[in-house]
This record gives sequence, structure tokens and C-alpha cells, in this order.
Amino acid sequence: MLPHMLIAITAIIVPFAFVAAIVGMVLFDNRKKAQLHHETIRLAIEKGQPVPAELLKVPVNVEEKRKPIDRKGGLILIAVGAGLYFFLLAVGNATDKPIIESARWASLIPGLIGVAMLVNHFLERGEKDNGKS
Repeated sequence: MLPHMLIAITAIIVPFAFVAAIVGMVLFDNRKKAQLHHETIRLAIEKGQPVPAELLKVPVNVEEKRKPIDRKGGLILIAVGAGLYFFLLAVGNATDKPIIESARWASLIPGLIGVAMLVNHFLERGEKDNGKS
């Protein structure tokens, strides 16, 4: 019983630990870059060198946000929903288990989210076209 509990606890904790480790590494890297930037400016000032304007600008670590691609995500979700539906339909017919047959309707969730994303894509594209005219 104890090994099973350890496996279950480990399976729950490890993904969160990985996420925390990745966030920690990114924060450490950003801090190290800022520290090296400040050190470079400090050394230039100590040696009496003029500090270039490029060094005084705060480096932008965040890239320009890209707009979400609703069309691609929508098509992927519709395909996932359709694939899940047909998979559960085939498994339900092969096993004659009513729970699996009724579970196939859960595939509507990603499929309808995909449809909503496509509708959003076309509505935003229409607004952008109307704004340019």
C-alpha cells in the first residue's frame, strides 16, 4: 500500500515541481542579465567612459505579443472533437458498454470550442476589414 501511495503522491507533485523549476530558471536568467547590464554600466562610469544611449535603455525581454491564431486552434479543436467522437463511438460499439457510448458526446466540448474560435476569427477579421475601409 505504501509504494502505491508514494507513486501517487510523486505523480501529483512532480509536474508542479517541474513548472516551478522552469519559472525559477527563467527568473534567475532575467536577474542575471539585469545584473550583468548594471555591472557593464557601472564599469563604464568608473572608468570615465561615456555611456552609450543603447545601454541606458531598459532591455525589453518581452517580445511583441502575437495575436492568437483562432483559425488554426479552432480547426485543431474541431478535428480533436471529431476524432474523439469517432474513437469513442467505435469503442462503444465494440464493447457494448453504454457508458462509453454516452461519453462520446463529451467530444462536443473541444469541437464546439473550436467552432467558437473560428467564429471569433471571422468576426475579428470582419471588424479589422471594416476599420480599414
